[in-house]
Amino acid sequence: MATHPHRSPLVRAQGPWALGANVGLLITITIAVNGFLFASGLARPSGGQMPMIPPGAVVGLIWTVLLGLMGAARWSYVRGSGDIGWRSWTPYMLGALCIAYPFYTSGLQRNGAAFWGTVVTLIAAVLVMFTLRRSGPRAPWLLVPTAIWGGYVLSVMIAYPPM
Repeated sequence: MATHPHRSPLVRAQGPWALGANVGLLITITIAVNGFLFASGLARPSGGQMPMIPPGAVVGLIWTVLLGLMGAARWSYVRGSGDIGWRSWTPYMLGALCIAYPFYTSGLQRNGAAFWGTVVTLIAAVLVMFTLRRSGPRAPWLLVPTAIWGGYVLSVMIAYPPM
């Protein structure tokens, strides 16, 4: 697929900085949003630590790594297929859904929105994996940790519902 000559390395996933740009963009947004949530007091604890879930700082680190992998999945997909259409942006769409999670769960509260948000995130991760599978084996596999984490959190939410 031909690309416009003025498209950035981020879009084309070409050049020495393309991987870093794709990964770094999502990580930077994640850190900025988390900084805002904690500085503004919106990230309130949910009345107690959910059993079998690591402390908040560890969960934040996990999500930072997962979002970095989403950026790497986009880079890998574009490098493997040359496609810079809507399919190439599905990892970023998944990332946006994950970054929005604290906003629609009222600041990380354990409630129905958190449960259904986790379900939607898990389904979206699997759908994005299927969308990226045509480029080769690497891009979808970079999203497997997101699906595993989503499945784990969902199983904990089912096993330990909020009281």
